[in-house]
Amino acid sequence: MNEFKIAWLFPDTLFLHGERGNLLALARYAQMAGLAPEVIKIDFSTEDFDPASFDVIFCAPGEISSFPAVAEWLAPYRDKLAEFVFGGGPLIVTGTSVGLFGNKVIRSDGSEFDGLGIIFTDFRENEEVYGDDVYFRCEYNNEIMEVIGNQIQMGDLIIHEEKPFGEMFYGYGNTGKTREEGVQKWNSIFTNTLGPMLVCNPWLTEEIIKVAAARRELEIQPTGYDMKLEQDSFATKKEFILTKETHLTNCK
Repeated sequence: MNEFKIAWLFPDTLFLHGERGNLLALARYAQMAGLAPEVIKIDFSTEDFDPASFDVIFCAPGEISSFPAVAEWLAPYRDKLAEFVFGGGPLIVTGTSVGLFGNKVIRSDGSEFDGLGIIFTDFRENEEVYGDDVYFRCEYNNEIMEVIGNQIQMGDLIIHEEKPFGEMFYGYGNTGKTREEGVQKWNSIFTNTLGPMLVCNPWLTEEIIKVAAARRELEIQPTGYDMKLEQDSFATKKEFILTKETHLTNCK
């Protein structure tokens, strides 16, 4: 079996919303594809972090107050992380942590600090937290698909000359004022979507594994996994969301 290395960034610091499930999904689908997945934790005690040695890098959401310390630790590896992204490696970032990889984070009190500048975005903390379902269409690895999850939005993601990850059907998205959801930079995804997204939408998970394997010319096998349970769940959630949207429209 070919080894398949997944980096988990700061699991003891960036740990909100049960996003650990995304790691489980990535490892499981890699295994079903005939690979030998290994999840490796990257934190303040890690020495010589080399993004190029990984097939997928994952970063879960965290409290904004923890970002400066994480950004400071990652700063020496910024160029290597950028090379990973620009070279087609899948860096998957969810929730608030998207702000870490942009130009700057602006706190609700007006203070601000720099992000890693890998994507051209600003993250502006809101006074209030928004939560709801999120439903959108995206294209990844030349496959058009629909994604459903939920969103616990602590701030607005303001994008500058970046490609949105998805086009919203329902939900808040990046700012609550457009139909844009997240950012896609080559094969990397920076998204507001929680759920965990890769558990609820395995069609996306499979494509991420394919992208990562192709990048290293790893041979993979069809998983043979029957997604009927997830597809039925998706259909039920979609029906509920569209019914909710109709109800909200009728109340206006």
